[in-house]
Amino acid sequence: MNILVVDDDLELCTLLSRFLEKHGYKVHSAGDALQALDILERFPIGLVLTDFMMPHMDGIRFTETLRSDPRHEQTPVILLTAFSSDELAERGMRRGVALTLEKPVDFDRLLTLVRFAQ
Repeated sequence: MNILVVDDDLELCTLLSRFLEKHGYKVHSAGDALQALDILERFPIGLVLTDFMMPHMDGIRFTETLRSDPRHEQTPVILLTAFSSDELAERGMRRGVALTLEKPVDFDRLLTLVRFAQ
């Protein structure tokens, strides 16, 4: 499965990418939602991991944009956030986010969620 990691924190993006690649996934990464939308035009993506707070467009707005494209209306999205709350998780789910994962990222939990989202 191809996974798209979207986060403006380059170090975290690299860590997530290496971790997922180590577990057999093909990973594309983007520093913001605009770069991510470009990648989604060029590659088949089976899962998106996106940060909530990013320049240009937050992760929930990015998910809404993704859902407006029939090619990606069913692509699972996991929202990564340091600002976790029930309200944020609920708001994300109403807009198409499948799951929310708190930062700092628990990599074992991440792997479980990725496998669940397949």
